[in-house]
This record gives sequence, C-alpha cells and structure tokens, in this order.
Amino acid sequence: MKFTQSPTILTDGLEVKTHGTTNIPFAIYEGNIPNYLSSYPLHYHNELELIYCTAGIGKITIQGTAYELYEGDLMIILPQQVHGIEALQNHFEYYNVLFQFSLLAEECSSDPVYEQYFAPLEDGRLSVPPVIKQGSPESEQLSRYLLPLLDEDKIGTLLRIKSNLFGIMDVLSSLAIPATPLSASSHKANQLLRHAISYINHHYTEKITVSEMASCCGYSESHFMKRFREMAGISFSQYLIQLRLEKSTTLLRTSDLSLLEIALACGFSNASHFTRTFERQYHMVPSKYRLQYNSSASSKSNEI
Repeated sequence: MKFTQSPTILTDGLEVKTHGTTNIPFAIYEGNIPNYLSSYPLHYHNELELIYCTAGIGKITIQGTAYELYEGDLMIILPQQVHGIEALQNHFEYYNVLFQFSLLAEECSSDPVYEQYFAPLEDGRLSVPPVIKQGSPESEQLSRYLLPLLDEDKIGTLLRIKSNLFGIMDVLSSLAIPATPLSASSHKANQLLRHAISYINHHYTEKITVSEMASCCGYSESHFMKRFREMAGISFSQYLIQLRLEKSTTLLRTSDLSLLEIALACGFSNASHFTRTFERQYHMVPSKYRLQYNSSASSKSNEI
C-alpha cells in the first residue's frame, strides 16, 4: 500500500471521493504543508479522521475551535465535523488516517457493534477528546494500533488493518463521553457554516459579496459575519481569499496555465491582484512558487 498526498475537495465542501474504495473505505495520506499543499480549507466528510503530527506545528480548526498539534500529538475528527488544516511557523508534516465505520460494522440497527460503539460517535451523541497529547496514557494505547498503519512495509493485510482499526476504536470508545447537546442557535450556526462552505466552493470563481452570502444563508450582513467568524475561526473574506489561494497553489503545482489563466480560474479579477494577494500570504510571487514546487511547469509560469 503506497500512501499518497492529500486529496482535493469537491465543490460541495465534501472531499473528492470515498477514501479508499467503496468496498474498503480506508486510506492513509501523507501531508506536508507547504510542500504538498499550502493549507487545507474548511471541509467535511463521512469518515473518522486521525491526524498524526510527525514534524512542525499544525493548527486544526474544528467547528470554529482551533487546536495546536505538535510532534507526536494525535487529532481525532469525527464524521461530518467541519474542519480545516494549516501550519503554524510555516511547517507541518503529518499522516491522515481515514475510514468509514462501515468497514468495521454494518450500519444497521441489527448490528450491535455499530449501534453501541459507532452510531453514537457518528450522530453526535458521544464525543471524544479532539487532541491526544504525546506521552499521555491514551497516546501510548493508541500508538500500539496506529503506528503499524503508518509503516508502509508493515501495514499488512486487510485483516491486520481492520484489527488495528478495531483497536483504535476500542480505545476511543473508552474515552467517549456524552456530547453536550447543541442549542438551537448553535445548530443553526452549524447549518450556516455548511451552507456557506458549499456555496463558496461552488462560486469562488465569481464575485461573492457579504450581502449575497447573508441573503443566501437567511441572516443580516452583520449577523452572518459574526456567526461565520465564530464557527470558522476566521472572517468570511479571509476564508474566501484562503480558498482561492489554495486553489491557485494546486494549479501552480500541477498545471502549465499562465498566471492570468490561474488568476481568473480562482476568482481574481486580474493577474496583478492575484500576484499581490499571493505574495502577502506566501511571501513569494506565484512564479517563484511554481518554480519551487513544480519544476516541470512550462515557461507559461512567467506569462501574464
């Protein structure tokens, strides 16, 4: 099994596909910010996700709360939780382990394993600590099952993979506690964030105004901006710029489109605006970024 770089995201905010295959919904990705990607904007998916930090410092935002992840720390993201990944101090290396509960149990009321252990985590009745610190008793227990999955030479057969995943879930189940019920306003805020992410991912190539977003989500402009910041951890305008820049870095790394073509494809009005915004974020111009991370790009990288 060869680990791959992190997947892209569909326009509805869901990740590009079921991780792994339909029959085996399990995958492991290597993440390296900024080498593989510049950041991972807010998104959600049906899998449980484990993020294991191997170097640097990561900032993971889950449902509006930011957490810092240091070497040896483990992040746990439950299904359907909106989250984003970025680096602190410009460097973050990690592994993603993602799997659907259906790999370990049937999603039906007749399966006691699913009903007792997995369904409460999937539907929000139970929660687990989002960060497991290196050196803690919980970290030592989880490492027994997680580390074999991260070794390409030792990951083994599907039977061994499932055995380790069952071990991980056994530890997580022992840590699970009843989740705090969401208030009506918090539930509505969650709905707003999902709706906003979906809309922005569909329309980031176009001009999007706060007024348009507020109307789309059924809020006043001031209330929309307040609630979005509370849930996302950044302002709407910051998120939109970050998403557009993240899309541009993918094109810079993987295509030979000109800077103007990339600028327009990512929602910038012209190449000059794109270059200025990009340089403020990454402290280098797009053409230099392309040369650094896409040596096979054609001479179009210098075109306007």
